[in-house]
Amino acid sequence: MLDTVLRRSRLSVVCCGLLAAALVGACSRVVSGAAQAGDPAERPIRPIPVADLLIEPSRFPARYPAAVVPQKDVDRVMAEIDGVTAGSDVTPPECAPLPVLADQRAAAQGTDDETGARLTVTVIRPVPSVRARVAQLTECPSFTSVADGEAGVVSEVTVELRPPPPVDADDSYAVDQTVTPQSGGAQNSRTLTLVALVGDVQVTGSWQQRGSSDDSPDTQALDTLFSDAVLKVRREIPR
Repeated sequence: MLDTVLRRSRLSVVCCGLLAAALVGACSRVVSGAAQAGDPAERPIRPIPVADLLIEPSRFPARYPAAVVPQKDVDRVMAEIDGVTAGSDVTPPECAPLPVLADQRAAAQGTDDETGARLTVTVIRPVPSVRARVAQLTECPSFTSVADGEAGVVSEVTVELRPPPPVDADDSYAVDQTVTPQSGGAQNSRTLTLVALVGDVQVTGSWQQRGSSDDSPDTQALDTLFSDAVLKVRREIPR
């Protein structure tokens, strides 16, 4: 009788083992292949360098032969567009152009040899918003700038916001600025600037003329160049 009980116990153990193996097999599957490092879904997306987002100088209008601005001169060009050179004292101080915190900057510039007018395109990244600058320009229709401290040239800067340019951008605005020196024999200058924000990339297109603020901006050349510059960025940074 004891022998019979032992045989039944062994049979129960075997049956339980087979049942457990069957359940494990039913709940498991083998995945073929192996995870590969650097799969497209896991590869981090690198931001495109701003130099690659800048419109080519060859696409400037023919009468504005252009070149890429050397990196060391980009800040100076941007200050000229704002109408306030670096180190100037601005009154009231809240009208001083906001500092550019973006660490990626590029520019291209072309000059009309006959008139001296210039077209400039800049690309800056990252820029989260342009609303603060628009608000500042709205609150500062005019201000005074003194270059190089108290002994420098005193200039009156007048600002007029224009209708935003109709481009495929997340935000945009336009500003017409005139700088009139009050001393030092410096020339007047007028700058019409179009600005667009595409993602976190700010694109500007500017027409600038020195010597006479009465000259009409070359809006046709500026509009075409700016639209092309924004379109190039939009193609790289779709919605």
